[in-house]
Amino acid sequence: MRIDPVQFGETNTLMKDYRYNFEKLANKFDYFPFVERSWEERLHELQNRDFKRGETVEILKKMNEYYGAGAETLAHIERLYEKDSTVMIAGQQAGLLTGPMYTVNKAISVIEAAKQKEKMLGKPVLPVFWVAGEDHDFEEINHVYLEQDGLKKQKISQTTDGKTSVSDVDLDSEAANEFVEACFRHLPESMHTKDVYRHVHHALDGARTYSDFFAKLLTSLFKHQGLIVLDAHAPSIRKLESDYFIQMIEHNEAIASGVYAQEQENKRQGYPVTIDAEVSDAHLFYHDGKQRVLLMREGSRFVGKQGEVEFSEDELLMIAEETPERLSNNVVTRPLMQDLLLPCLGFVGGPGEISYWSVLRPAFSELSIKMPPTLPRLSFTFVSDRIKNRARTEGIDLYEVLRNGLSEEKINFLSSHSVVPLEEMKREMKEQISRLHAPFRREAERTGPDVLGYAEKNLEYMESLIDDMGDRISKEHRKKYENVLAFYSRLEDVIRPKGGLQERIWNPLPFLNEFGWDFFSKIPEYEWDFRQQHYLIYS
Repeated sequence: MRIDPVQFGETNTLMKDYRYNFEKLANKFDYFPFVERSWEERLHELQNRDFKRGETVEILKKMNEYYGAGAETLAHIERLYEKDSTVMIAGQQAGLLTGPMYTVNKAISVIEAAKQKEKMLGKPVLPVFWVAGEDHDFEEINHVYLEQDGLKKQKISQTTDGKTSVSDVDLDSEAANEFVEACFRHLPESMHTKDVYRHVHHALDGARTYSDFFAKLLTSLFKHQGLIVLDAHAPSIRKLESDYFIQMIEHNEAIASGVYAQEQENKRQGYPVTIDAEVSDAHLFYHDGKQRVLLMREGSRFVGKQGEVEFSEDELLMIAEETPERLSNNVVTRPLMQDLLLPCLGFVGGPGEISYWSVLRPAFSELSIKMPPTLPRLSFTFVSDRIKNRARTEGIDLYEVLRNGLSEEKINFLSSHSVVPLEEMKREMKEQISRLHAPFRREAERTGPDVLGYAEKNLEYMESLIDDMGDRISKEHRKKYENVLAFYSRLEDVIRPKGGLQERIWNPLPFLNEFGWDFFSKIPEYEWDFRQQHYLIYS
């Protein structure tokens, strides 16, 4: 397996400064993640805070045992009892068959980050994957892209009302099984297909919801890496969060105004606006039955954005105290909740997440806690030896394809492809044969009409052989031309699908089918540099 770091022209100005000019952003974050001192200071900070370790351990044990966790994960959970243990955390909403590849890239990232920091600090650092089960956008997660004469969307037939959290959506077993069968029909048979099929169905058969299905698959993929999976929308977790919801409600106005002011400052500095916050945002959801309602503040009252519900502050505080499972977080309060619930040594996030974290410092400060150091997640593009070797044969540089796409390569191929003048060659050949054949025809004419007829047929036969040869050459040229163009299309689908990165479109399933269920967990030990934008991995 060969691994090449890849640098792109950074389009996200905030991420460019985050990696290379952090001093410009120092007032937006509490820690610089690329120096060892920050992690030592963060560990010391956490050791002076209290967490509900015992209750959290018991919930996580039951949750991960249900997901099918291995001994490594259960041992990691037990270590949370220890006062000096901390976690590295990453998260994502639940997706079908784990969703796009960046989900497994996040899991790999948080596992690797935990290893690095444990080695650095000499203290237990445990990898946690936070499943944002409260998210309700089922349309965003109800499909995968698979190769079907190009990349095409494979969608599940089940629908929802668009307001129910994914962790509350009962999995339609028939629709889910039909979806899985359809996905496997579009995969080429390999030596791993049956094993992958078995793993997927094992996760599906035991799942009650789509969050369960997601968590079981993720647990199975990283069974021996000790990954702890946490469904944030589980009622048992929500009960632990009661006190923290109360803090968020009591400090709600200050949190919202601080985040709004910081985002406006980012906007003035030319950084991307990712939350589009308003001072009236409550940054909390209320769950009315199974439907999730976004809350806003109107004076001293909390109301549904569409007027669905209305509470006084005291009423909302009562809900937080007695039925906290009726509340959930948005992108502003979720990082706060993670930090209050767990001893978060650090957070691993994608470019979009780090962009919105850049406005959260006032929210953390309002609750008298610091933002954890935030590492950019690792980003990968995987290429098989088969594709790598074919690209070498065609003279294609995959590194440049990843950086710049295939448009220039394709144009160069098309412009250099000259059409052989076969019609002119055939005409010239027939004329020459006719000249050479003329003495036979003259002698045949003197011999008699029957022989002349035979001579003319003889000439026609030789001319037909020339036509056949020309057609064969033309067919082979066309086949080679079309074959190369088909490879260009295939290469674009693999490396730059829809003009973007592989990890945003591709699902892990084809890679598992080609390389085996343990493919992602067996990425070799490597000194991963979290400052690198991307890695190209030839497998």
